[in-house]
Amino acid sequence: MLNLFNLKIIKGGIKMDDSEMSGREEKVFKTGLFDDLTVQDSFTIIILYAAQLDPEDCEEDIDRIMAILNSDASFSEEHLITRDNINKFQNSMEKVNPLNAVEKATKVLTPELRQKAFMIAAQIGKAIQEIRSVKILESLATKLSIEKELVEKTIDSTLIQG
Repeated sequence: MLNLFNLKIIKGGIKMDDSEMSGREEKVFKTGLFDDLTVQDSFTIIILYAAQLDPEDCEEDIDRIMAILNSDASFSEEHLITRDNINKFQNSMEKVNPLNAVEKATKVLTPELRQKAFMIAAQIGKAIQEIRSVKILESLATKLSIEKELVEKTIDSTLIQG
C-alpha cells in the first residue's frame, strides 16, 4: 500500500521518496518482466526512456516509435514491436527508476547494438520533441491570432529544417 506521507510534491506531479520507490521497484523487478529480455525488449526500454512519453497524450508517439523500430532490420516480422509490448514496458517503467530498467536492458546488448539503440533513441527523441514544439507553437499562434502561413513558415525554418 502506498504511504501518503512518503510523497513529495514536485513540478509536474508527485514523487515518492526513495524508500517507497525502492519497495515498489523491487516488486516490479520481482515479477520477472525485466528478466530474460530480448534485443527488441531492450531497444523498446531504451527508446521509451529517451522518448519520455506523456501518459496522457502518447498515442502518436507510440505509433512513431513502432514505425521507426519496426522499419529497422533488427526487427523481422516475427519480432515486431507491438503497442502491447510498448505499453507493458511503459507502464512498468513508471513504477521503477527508469534508469534501472535501462541498465537491465543494456546487459542484453552488444556494444554495437548499444550504439544502434542510442542512435535510434536520439532520432525518436528529436522527432517527438519537434512534434511537441510544433503543437505548442500552433496553440500559441492560435491564441495570438497569427496567420497560418507565417506559422508554417516559422515552424519550417526553425524546427523542421533546424
